[in-house]
Amino acid sequence: MGMFSSVKTDRIEDILVALVMLVLGFFVARLLSNAFIRTIGFRFNAHQRLVWRRGIFYFIFMLFLITSLREAGFKLSVFLGAAGILTVAFGFASQTSASNLISGLFLIGEGSFEVGDIIQMTLIRGYVIEGEVMSIDLLSIKLKTVDNIFIRVPNEQLIRTPVQNLSRFPIRRIPITLAIAFSEDMSKVRQVLLNLASEYPLVLDEPKARVTVTAFRESTIEIMFAVWTRRENFLTVRDEIQEMIKDDFIRNHIEIPVPKINLHQGLNDLDGIMSADNLQGPNLNAQSLNNLPPTTTPRR
Repeated sequence: MGMFSSVKTDRIEDILVALVMLVLGFFVARLLSNAFIRTIGFRFNAHQRLVWRRGIFYFIFMLFLITSLREAGFKLSVFLGAAGILTVAFGFASQTSASNLISGLFLIGEGSFEVGDIIQMTLIRGYVIEGEVMSIDLLSIKLKTVDNIFIRVPNEQLIRTPVQNLSRFPIRRIPITLAIAFSEDMSKVRQVLLNLASEYPLVLDEPKARVTVTAFRESTIEIMFAVWTRRENFLTVRDEIQEMIKDDFIRNHIEIPVPKINLHQGLNDLDGIMSADNLQGPNLNAQSLNNLPPTTTPRR
């Protein structure tokens, strides 16, 4: 009995040592990954810092985990064989997750967008998603929309769908489509719009604002007025400049045609006389008879 108790005591001590090493490995991995980001990580963008932090943490923690299992007396060859079998089983059982995992690796390597960017994508059936990238994980990305809504998008959808990075470059163009009457002087319209762009301080001087004719419609000329502004001023300029265009057009007597419907009602004298107000039962009253147009009797 003493021999078995000593063996059991040694076994418990090994397991306790393994647990202490596992806990210690967690804190060491976290400390080293954060230290790396504070010292060298400033050279990377937000997305690269996130990938490096997670990679260093999991790598160091896995080393401590393997050492802990060996210290506890487990045979690593058995675990590796079991892990291989489980990996194959999970691969067949979760093909969608595997596809998202591979897509996530492509997204991380490609670097088309990063944490903090504003992206827009059009999914199946025309559903548009726009939001700020909160994190890029191996299976999905997390977005926060302008309505402060959290959205998780699988990586496979991002690989299949065109993604617009709205914050990749420091400036953006604002195209505004306008319709003017055929009778308007195009030179006058062009000058009014260009003067507006030059006087508005949030519109950039370079690239220059442009006014181009895009199409001739049934009763109007369609033009596009395009200005450039800094990315952070995009929403403000898009809202304010359209109101300024309306005011300038009114001030300079430039017509923006709108659809009009004219109703014409023509009633002759006899229809007016035969209306419900002028009828008294089956016979006409005297006043109605006096209002009848004169008739002529043909001569024999």
